[in-house]
Amino acid sequence: MRVIRTLRRLLKHFGLALLLAGVLGAATEAVYKNALDAQRDRVYAEFQLAAAQHIGTLRKRLDAVLDLQHLLGDHVDVAGPGSAGDFAQLSQSLMRVHTFIKAIVLADIDRSTTPPQRFPAHHVASRAAWPRPGIDLAMEGPAALASLQAALRSGRVVATPLLSPEVDNGEGIRLFSPAGEHLLGLYMHLSELAQSTLWAGMDPDARNMAFTILDATDDPRSAREVYRDTLGEDFETAYVEAIEFAARRWLVIATPTPNHFELTPSPSIARQRATGWAITVLAALLVAFLQTRNFVIRERVRRSTAELATTNRILADTNATLQAEVAQRTASEAALRESTVLQQAILHSADYAIVLTDTDGIIRVFNPAAERMLGCTAEQVIGQYTPTVFINAAAMARMEQKTDQHGFAAVLDTARQLSSSEPVELELVRYDGHSVPAAVSISPLMDAHHGHVTGYLAIASDITHRKAAESRILHLAHFDPLTDLPNRSLLGVRLESALEAANRFDQSLAVLFLDLDRFKNVNDSLGHQAGDALLKAVSGRFQHCVREQDTVARMGGDEFIVVLPELENRRQAAEVAERIIEALGAPFDVKGHRLTVTPSIGIAIYPDDGSTADTLIQHADAAMYHAKDTGRNNYQFYESRLSRLVSTRLALENRLRRALAHQEFELYYQPQVDIASGDFIGVEAMLRWRDPDEGLVDPATFIPVAEDSGLIVPIGAWVLSTACAQAEAWRREHLLDVPIAVNLSARQFDEDSLLDTVAEVLRDTGLPANRLELELTESLIMRNPELTAEVLDAAKRLGVMIGVDDFGTGYSSLAYLKRFPIDRLKIDRSFIADIAFEPDDAAIAETIVAMAHTLRIQVLAEGVETVTQLRMLRSWHCDAYQGYLCSHPLPAADMNALLRGLRAARLYGLPDVGHA
Repeated sequence: MRVIRTLRRLLKHFGLALLLAGVLGAATEAVYKNALDAQRDRVYAEFQLAAAQHIGTLRKRLDAVLDLQHLLGDHVDVAGPGSAGDFAQLSQSLMRVHTFIKAIVLADIDRSTTPPQRFPAHHVASRAAWPRPGIDLAMEGPAALASLQAALRSGRVVATPLLSPEVDNGEGIRLFSPAGEHLLGLYMHLSELAQSTLWAGMDPDARNMAFTILDATDDPRSAREVYRDTLGEDFETAYVEAIEFAARRWLVIATPTPNHFELTPSPSIARQRATGWAITVLAALLVAFLQTRNFVIRERVRRSTAELATTNRILADTNATLQAEVAQRTASEAALRESTVLQQAILHSADYAIVLTDTDGIIRVFNPAAERMLGCTAEQVIGQYTPTVFINAAAMARMEQKTDQHGFAAVLDTARQLSSSEPVELELVRYDGHSVPAAVSISPLMDAHHGHVTGYLAIASDITHRKAAESRILHLAHFDPLTDLPNRSLLGVRLESALEAANRFDQSLAVLFLDLDRFKNVNDSLGHQAGDALLKAVSGRFQHCVREQDTVARMGGDEFIVVLPELENRRQAAEVAERIIEALGAPFDVKGHRLTVTPSIGIAIYPDDGSTADTLIQHADAAMYHAKDTGRNNYQFYESRLSRLVSTRLALENRLRRALAHQEFELYYQPQVDIASGDFIGVEAMLRWRDPDEGLVDPATFIPVAEDSGLIVPIGAWVLSTACAQAEAWRREHLLDVPIAVNLSARQFDEDSLLDTVAEVLRDTGLPANRLELELTESLIMRNPELTAEVLDAAKRLGVMIGVDDFGTGYSSLAYLKRFPIDRLKIDRSFIADIAFEPDDAAIAETIVAMAHTLRIQVLAEGVETVTQLRMLRSWHCDAYQGYLCSHPLPAADMNALLRGLRAARLYGLPDVGHA
């Protein structure tokens, strides 16, 4: 009971103070809440605007990707797929700019089924091993196949959903679109595109929001995530916007990151709250002080105090209401100021030119981007001009004629005829008279309450760089990127045009097919950069040898075509060829080297040698090969017999390919005999071709063709493998254990994989390395001494022997040969044939033997056919011989029989076959 009485007394004495504190505290908190809500609205507006800007940037970047896809497709449709190299060069230049593109594929369409099920890749440009040429684009799963077929049906760009290795046979997103008779595929990583677009140039710590992209194309309720940033935590708001991209619908969700767009009260609001509570506490203390005064006085003035308390309560309520109204008005004014500042910031920071006009077209707003683009200040144009002052007169006339309107009305009618997403491309005129290409879109501004037009908003972007890029792509499509000469595509157009003119005006025309002699040696010895520099220099000299109306084009590699229209006689073509030969005769300074290059030129005349572009080029090509066969560094006119020679050569090349595929080649073996003991010290493997129709073909007939066509590389690999396998078989049967000699061609020697091939053959056959001798000619060794020494040293490290074949027919310099790790020298048969009755040949052969022995190099004589020759070689201490005196070259079966016979003869003590 005492406690209750005490409480009543306290309430009686201090109740009013507590009540006042409660009322004023509630009012303070109400003001604080209103201010906090206003701050929350402002923060959310800032977040929503920033998110919309980022997503808008992403949408533009995705539109640019589609523009790039359309541009590539149009290029392929107009110019054709071209060569794999041309396609790769164009694609790689685009991929260097757009790093999120991982591959660009041009595929064929297998129309054997409906709808098509196979899309084999024709040309591929890729940053990695996948995709590769020949793969089927549909093999990446049902999603990829569905997108491929949808692109064919719609004729538009269609994107796949996000592919994953767990479900599909690929990863990332593919864009497919028809490109003429082909299908164009673009492989991209969305995450790299999104990051480079949303946060380009921004420090990771400064990112104020995170993004998630969902693919809601098929069922929004089960949208699939295709991209995600690290999401912000402890934030209750998000911004969502849909993007339509290549037949797919993506939802982009933006959420704030930690420490950004936070709702921590601002200092002014915190001060406002503290002030309110300070007033509340002071008022409560004041009332409590008044209540605790002398009890007697309080009783006397109880009525007055009660009235005063009532007045104070009314005053507090009034004060709270007034403060709330003031706070609300302050917040509204602040929000209005912030909105105005935000609009001005957007207007001044925009990269696009923004022009606002009234309904009559008079300019009212002209932002800084418009000032920069059009070369004038806002003060010069606001209130005085309409935007038509910046439109090219010719473009303005076309719009007026098309719309049957005049001035600004014609511009508005033109804009109305286009969709809101389709800007008008115009040639704008700057204040200084210069032109600038721009994409312009115009939108009406509507009154929110009455719905009528209050003005027009024009947004323009400078597309100078885009136009330059389009021009560059068009140039690359028609000109060789190395020499800047017309490429094969532009050559075809110009040659067809020249043929039409020649036919119309009954004129002649010449086509010159030019090939640089032994250009490959430059690449092999000095590298491809030197070769490219030489091609540029050669192209420059061509320009001084032809007329302005003539065309010099690069076909590829070291081949060029010259088209000479309006030809009066054949002599004019010959004079151009002579000028080219003379111009190229002067040395070139290339990377510190003085190089001399010679051309072989074939000439075909219209209409005598053909009436079509393909025929003339083919006949000029045949004449060029005839020029090479007649010694190079000359020109030859086409003759009908050359076509037969080329046809024969091509037929022989095709037969060689068939022979390699059908295993028509054989190896013959000829023993190499030690002159002193008569023992076999080696065997040379010799290539033979047994044609099923013609029998054995002379090696002198097919070896040069195999060299020129490159078939000698796989044929040589077969020879090496077969010879080593046969030598190992003789070793296992204890018939013969000596080195087997295999000739290497120049094309084989130029292969980077030569020594790897040798090592692999030795490993597969089990033949010891010291039982293999690689034979090279003098000219091959001396062609590039530094490179030769490097390769031969590596071969010696493998353990194989090195021999020099046909010595004496080339450089014949033992001083040079001592630089190389050579084991054996073979004197050419042309010196051995006449040593019995030609003292000069005998002296040369004897000198070679003596000098080789001083260098500790063994000597073998080729083509020994008589006992007299053998005795002379023995007297000179020649080490070994090879020739008909011992044995003709024998097929493997006959060689086996010979070896078994020799083994039997040794068992019975008969003399060796090599003694004489």
